[in-house]
Amino acid sequence: MGIPVGVNRIANANIYVDGLGLLGRAEEITIPDVKFKMVDHKGLGMFGTAEFPAGADKLEAKIKWASIYQEVSILMTPYVTHFFQVRGSIEQYTSQGRSAELPYVLLMTGLFKDGGDATFKQHENVDKTSALTIYHLEEYIDGLQTKLYDVLSNIWIVNGLDQLAQFTANIGG
Repeated sequence: MGIPVGVNRIANANIYVDGLGLLGRAEEITIPDVKFKMVDHKGLGMFGTAEFPAGADKLEAKIKWASIYQEVSILMTPYVTHFFQVRGSIEQYTSQGRSAELPYVLLMTGLFKDGGDATFKQHENVDKTSALTIYHLEEYIDGLQTKLYDVLSNIWIVNGLDQLAQFTANIGG
């Protein structure tokens, strides 16, 4: 007997900026994840080249807006940090149908890098995408924190395990 297949699906979400619900105002959001900077290592006597992690790259998110909104446009300055929240519902399916609905929450702190260029086309909605630089990111599934990353505080926790504990101790921080 094989392992039963379970499928998770998130088909919709809502975005909040500084607590302001933006229901229906955003078409999509691209959320970042920690990406590692890798460096090559090669040395005499080594037949090949190895690659090792050397830190994390910057985090960037993008929000594609459904139109132009005054309440969003006034937030777009590179000098003010904002609190972003994405809330969705994870639907779990098995061969018996939907078996569970779990809350998904992503919290981010960052700032707008730009307001996004607006593209106007006849008989189409305005296309406008904003880029965000993210300093702090937390993910929760069913109320449990799965990851916490804060670049300015040297925090990176995955499933409750501090990924930087030894590094922080070694540098005296």
